[in-house]
Amino acid sequence: MKGVGSKLINKIIQTYGSYDEFVNSMKNYDIDKLMNITGLSQKKALEIVRYIHGNKENNFLKTEQSQNIYEDIIKRIIEFANTDYARNRVLLLSPTTNYEEIKKTNKLIEKTINDTQDLDYQYIRTLYENIKPLKKEIKPKFNDLYAIVCEDYEDYLSLLQKGFNKYCNVYPIEDQVNLNEFEFVIYLYNEYNVDPGEAANIVTISNSSPDYEIQPNIILEYFKQNREILENVYHLRQYLGMESCINEVLEALDNIQLEKKNKVAIIDIIEDIKDKSNETINEAIKNIALEGDEILQLLNNEGELPPKIMTIFNEVLDEAKEEISNETGLLFDPFIIKYPLELDYVEIKRVQENAMANIHLKEYEQQLNACALLEQYSKQVEEETKELIHYDYPFTLASFSKFYDLTIPQLGEKYQLTDSLHLTLKQQEKINNIQTQKVTYNMDEENNIILLTGANSGGKTTLLETIGQHNIMTHMGLGVCSKKATIPKTNEVYYFTKKQSLNAGAFETFLTSFIPVTIGQEKQLILIDELESITELEAAIKIIIGFIEHIQNKNSYAIIVTHMAPEILKRTDNTKIRTDGIEAKGLDENYNLIVDRSPKINYLANSTPELILKKIYEKSEEPLKSVYKDILDKF
Repeated sequence: MKGVGSKLINKIIQTYGSYDEFVNSMKNYDIDKLMNITGLSQKKALEIVRYIHGNKENNFLKTEQSQNIYEDIIKRIIEFANTDYARNRVLLLSPTTNYEEIKKTNKLIEKTINDTQDLDYQYIRTLYENIKPLKKEIKPKFNDLYAIVCEDYEDYLSLLQKGFNKYCNVYPIEDQVNLNEFEFVIYLYNEYNVDPGEAANIVTISNSSPDYEIQPNIILEYFKQNREILENVYHLRQYLGMESCINEVLEALDNIQLEKKNKVAIIDIIEDIKDKSNETINEAIKNIALEGDEILQLLNNEGELPPKIMTIFNEVLDEAKEEISNETGLLFDPFIIKYPLELDYVEIKRVQENAMANIHLKEYEQQLNACALLEQYSKQVEEETKELIHYDYPFTLASFSKFYDLTIPQLGEKYQLTDSLHLTLKQQEKINNIQTQKVTYNMDEENNIILLTGANSGGKTTLLETIGQHNIMTHMGLGVCSKKATIPKTNEVYYFTKKQSLNAGAFETFLTSFIPVTIGQEKQLILIDELESITELEAAIKIIIGFIEHIQNKNSYAIIVTHMAPEILKRTDNTKIRTDGIEAKGLDENYNLIVDRSPKINYLANSTPELILKKIYEKSEEPLKSVYKDILDKF
């Protein structure tokens, strides 16, 4: 391919990993990576994609001005794109003479509009704001209370290579770590030559287990950090009537209940309950009669307490243990029966560590259950997300079509436009909520060369661009801004506009781009806007007549905006030339031109410069107003 050397090819392959992966990505229009390769222009990147798809160099748009019309259309469509994928696909959309491809795009737009006819497009766009490709680069969350200890050193190295140490502590058994330092430990064994012990915080797992059993958070963090995207994908798929497994994925994440208790808080709770219990015991003792030896027994704090006191202790302790259970979720007796009550901190630590280990174990089991489902649905979730991102392309085309009220045109042998508008005027109509005068216009093969005459600022140039837009959009597979339209099959579009410079260089440049039209393909659309502004009138008349003589029998259409129609008609007897006119009827109360923008067929319209002069006169002030009046009087 021209312009693609070995250096660029190697950079592309390096970006995608392999040539096959690159080709597959291009065929699926996954071109984000390609568009972001340093040193590769957007234009060249799009050419590469078209080349992979077998599309030859586009020779449909033959002049800079026709290319400008196309680029304006693309810019307008991209305004409705929500994803980079859709924007890239739109950039690849270009006019073609492959009419099967045109029909395919027609049907895609019609189906999307039909499928979404009862849906709120703004709501869909709102959901799309948070839909993008799932993040592959996940930021690990390190848990210093979690450890993996490997019996086999090779397993230890393997986990390091996989990045498990970004999520928790990873050790080989040779390091002889104190496992009691961690709240939860995975012991990864090979042949179980070393027994890690019976501690409650240790779970033993074979090194042949799947990665998510060794470190569940690798999968969990992927889904957690993509959760916002997945929620929007799920809601949009539901709204569009698409099936989805994502709700089950979200439920699996929600089913992981974190029940960890703060150690300090538990001790504080128990200390508080102990103090309240001692107060209760003190008050109760005041209300009972104790014998002398019972008082000594109580004060000595040795051996068993007197039966009267034990009855009080038992009642108070039963209430205290129930309160501890309610407050902490732990059912145990942390008290040393003395007067006053004391706490068994060794027992509290043991129970707390066991409880914490059980909480971690329960959480770990929930994580495994979630990971098993997430692993099962992982590929489907990616496909559902990708499908929805790809759906944004037809949705973008449908949004563009609905905003501009586009109609899929018929392909025929002649131009028939009914109630047509330039895209700019349609946009103004929609935004400002005002009605704009539509254009109805026809051309056929019997009158394939039009001399378009009429009022200055009457809309002749706008009509040329409207016809250019209609033809280009038709060959892009899009609808056109008409109530009804028929557009001929076309091979080339030329558009020549007024030039500001009158020097010899500008005229030569024009001729070298204009005259080759006569030897181009058949079925052309040629739009010419005031050729007389490029050179002197006499030369312009001769050039136009010579041009007409060469293209009149090429099954092409030419519309020439000119103020020289009478002179041209005098010098040729060509029966295929038709003169149409856009007529100005006067000025309204705001001194705006009153124009029927639909050309009258076989009608020579005056340019009516006096109306433009009158408009300027009415809006001017003295002393210029008098000058304008003097000139007006000469008409």
